[in-house]
Parts: sequence; C-alpha cells; structure tokens
Amino acid sequence: MSPQTKTKYSLIATLYVSQAIPLGFFITAMPVILRDSGLSLERVGLFSAIAAPYLIKFLWAPAVDRYGARRRHYLSWILPLQTVALVTVLAMSSLELSTQLSMVLALAALFMVVAATQDIATDGLAVRALAESERGPGNALQVGGYYLGQVLGGGMMLVLFSRFGWAPALWAMAAMLTLPLLPALRFREPELSSAAVRRFDFGALGRFFRRPGAWSWTAILLLFRSGETMATFIFNQMLVDRGYGLADIGLLAGVLYAAGALSGSLVAGFVITSLGRRAGLTLFAAIQAMAILGYLIPAGGSVGLAVIAGVVFVAAFAGGLATTALYTSMMDASRPETAGTDFTLQQSLCAVGPVIGTGLSGFSAAALGFSGHFVLCAAVSLLAVALVMRSKLPSEQPAVLVPVSAPSATS
Repeated sequence: MSPQTKTKYSLIATLYVSQAIPLGFFITAMPVILRDSGLSLERVGLFSAIAAPYLIKFLWAPAVDRYGARRRHYLSWILPLQTVALVTVLAMSSLELSTQLSMVLALAALFMVVAATQDIATDGLAVRALAESERGPGNALQVGGYYLGQVLGGGMMLVLFSRFGWAPALWAMAAMLTLPLLPALRFREPELSSAAVRRFDFGALGRFFRRPGAWSWTAILLLFRSGETMATFIFNQMLVDRGYGLADIGLLAGVLYAAGALSGSLVAGFVITSLGRRAGLTLFAAIQAMAILGYLIPAGGSVGLAVIAGVVFVAAFAGGLATTALYTSMMDASRPETAGTDFTLQQSLCAVGPVIGTGLSGFSAAALGFSGHFVLCAAVSLLAVALVMRSKLPSEQPAVLVPVSAPSATS
C-alpha cells in the first residue's frame, strides 16, 4: 500500500469516527439518559427528530459540490465545520442538563446541521478519492469508523456521564473531535478540473431520479436499515425497563454493539468485491433480518447478561455486514462530478425510513409489546430483501445514465 493510499484510508477512517462520536451521544446515549430520568417511550421516541438535518441535507448538497477551494475543495468545507462542531460541544458543556435542557437541545440541533453539512463534504471526498477497487475496504473503514465513533460516543460517553457527569463527558467528546485534523492537513485531495466545477448544478437532484431503476433503488434505501434501527432503539429502552443501569446499557448498546458492527463491516468490506454486489447485498440483508429476531430471546423473559450480550453482538455484526454492502452500492450510484450530492441524497433516503420508524417505535412497542415490535421490524427487513432480489442495482446500470446539459454562460 502506497503512503498516499495509507493517508487516504486514515483520513476517511478518522473523519467518520470523529463525526460519529457526537452523533452516538445524541442519538444513542441521550435517549437512554432521558428515559432513565422518567420520560415516556413516546416522548423519547420523538427525540429522534433531532436527526432531521440528516433527512434534508441533500437540499444543500449541490452547494457543497459547487463551491469550495479548487485544490482542496471538500477539505475547505470539512476543516472549518469541524472547528464549529468543536466549539458547539464546548458551549454545551457549560450548560446544566437538568435546568437548561432546552438550550442543550438547541445547541444539539445546531450541531446536527453542522455535522450533516460536514458529512456531505466527507462523502464527496470519499467518493472522489476512492477507486472502484478501493470502495470495499474504503466503505469498511467508513462504516467501521462510524461504529467505532458509536462506541466512543454512544457507549463510553454514557459510561463517562454516569461516573463523572455532563461537563467532563462533553470535554472528552470535544477532545476526540480533533482526531482527523492531522490526516486532513497531510492529505492531497484530487484537484477538480474547471469542466467538472462548471458541471456542478442543482439539477443533479432531479437527474438522479431520472436514471433507470432509480425508484426501485429509492425504495430499497428507504427500507434497508429501517427494521434494524427500529429494533435496536426499542431494545435499548427495554433494557432500561428491565432495570439495567446506564453503565451496563452503555457497554451493551454502545461498546458491544459497535464492536460487533465494526467486525461485520470489516468482514463485508473485504469480501464484497469477490462476492459481488448483488449476492453480498442480498445475503447480508437476509442475515440482518434473521438477527433482528434474536431480540425475541431477551424480550420473552428473564435471561442472563451473557445471553443479552450475545444477542446484541450478533445483531450488530449483521447490521455491519448489511450497511457496508449498501454503502458500497451507494458509491456505485454516485458520479464523480456530483459525488457529494448523489451520495448525500442516498444517505438522506436511508435516514428517512429509520427516523420515521424510530419516531413511531414507541407507539408500536406500546401497542404490540416488545416481542410484537421485534417481529414487525424483522418483517420490514425481509421486505427490503425482496426488493433487492427484484431490482437492478446501481452497479448493473449503464455508467452514464442521464446526459448533463452544457452550462449557460451565466452558470
């Protein structure tokens, strides 16, 4: 592996780790903290609305593709946004969670906007920097980095919060946001040509949906991770109801889950090329659906901590397999000249189903019980498998699907 490739992989890994740390805290740890403080399942479920910027970030993705420095186009977005995220977390650490919750949520919402914008630039950088043969390992690092960030943000931060309190936990999180700075400064981003820059326009969003097979691929994106996310969210709340402490839940839902997902993503990243996109996506999605049914074991009655840990690890491993296969296919559907827009649009579609599903999960679990809810989640995942089997994947579509009109003189 050349030094440039090593730098490329290290930058991608550290960027996704640092982005996922605060996301893990707000999306995984904060709902557990709120549930532990006495909030109902329905209100905790609605807290997932904080992730709304990830649903609509495609609206400003063309601007990230269009504007930026010529020599370090995406890094000229990433570095300033990383700094703003760091300052936001430090500002939150000065607030009291018990008495200034509304201010905490306001800053958390601001952070989500910043993080969503940075994610556009990071995805664009990854798509442009990775050759097709590097996308399997690159997506293993991307998804693995995300789950490692979940370990630190969703698990370890929950443990730190339970032992040291709000401010020290956020100080530690702020320190970890500096992870990608050194690799970013050393990385030589591929320079954009003048022609490529002129082709960036807001019509890229519409062109994506005019490609052959775009609507069936959209349906897959909406459903693919919905069942897994709905199941995992309610499982964490079930642990609270079963009397587990915050530290135990942090280790199970944060550290152990992310370790399993990281393992699965690494396995998928290095076998997806030889296995093939279709076979890998179908097989890993089916494994994910079956693993969700494993949650029925602890839902059915009292079991030991070792059994719960095993169920969590298997579900996480399956989720890592499936997500890495999905993200590799999403890169196949992203054109280099609109890399940030195409990949971000697909990510947003991936988030719509899980966010809506998570918001309704409290109501589903309250109506069906924990076991009924997990069966519903598995059924949603199996529906995604059926769609994959009936649809053409991006790698099976023509390389150039929709012609891009020449820019006008005022473009």
